[in-house]
Amino acid sequence: MITIKNEYLPEKMKPIRFRMETDDTYTIVFSKRTMSHAGQFYMLSVDGVGESPISVASGFGNPLTFSIKAVGSVTKYIMDHRDSAIGLRGPYGNTWPWKGADHIVAIAGGIGIPPIKALIEDMESEGNLSDLTVLYGARSPKDIVYKNEIEAWKKELDFRITVDNGDPSWKGKVGVVTTLIPGVERFKNGSAFVIGPPIMMKFSVQELIKHGFSPENIYLSLERRMECGIGVCGHCNIGQWYVCESGPIFRYSDVMNEPEVFL
Repeated sequence: MITIKNEYLPEKMKPIRFRMETDDTYTIVFSKRTMSHAGQFYMLSVDGVGESPISVASGFGNPLTFSIKAVGSVTKYIMDHRDSAIGLRGPYGNTWPWKGADHIVAIAGGIGIPPIKALIEDMESEGNLSDLTVLYGARSPKDIVYKNEIEAWKKELDFRITVDNGDPSWKGKVGVVTTLIPGVERFKNGSAFVIGPPIMMKFSVQELIKHGFSPENIYLSLERRMECGIGVCGHCNIGQWYVCESGPIFRYSDVMNEPEVFL
């Protein structure tokens, strides 16, 4: 007798580790191994509460990890009930096209950094970190996610960080993440991956093009538009695409004329 797994039926698991990253952002780790690649997502659910699409924050083969900002009923419930079983369904979506690229400039704003963490781990597994530059912008020092990991990444790759607003303890760069882009214009023949709040992505793309990057070599993660994750609700529709089915990674030249991209 052949048993066919229902791909819409979530697998229930409890996290084996829970860590607060900031006041409202946390990381959960499962014993299950990551069978996805950077850029893909899972649907996380809680019985009686709901379901939410969350990007994977771990490289292929590592313990499955998610870093989540508590902004809705599901994500807040998980933060407040750390011993509860969580439904996992996935992975879904496409991936960052990093293989074969001359150089990658990954730009992350705010909670956009988890899929870049997965990218770092995927590239590290193949010894390609010398081909990666990461630009990360947070609102303030207390909003920085992965503080411990960042210190290690700075020793392994070209990792640059800035905050919108500093404090007396902050000794690094102050300014929006786009102010870091002129420093990487020598990589303009490579690829740029951009993820974060819509306004941050909009101005990052403008700055990248200003400094010589081609729209064909710029890729956006539009994960913030997703809701149901399975192409039913239509919330993530952009032109001819549903982000959850055709994305969440899109080449900018393919969607640059769609007004919904940066909404």
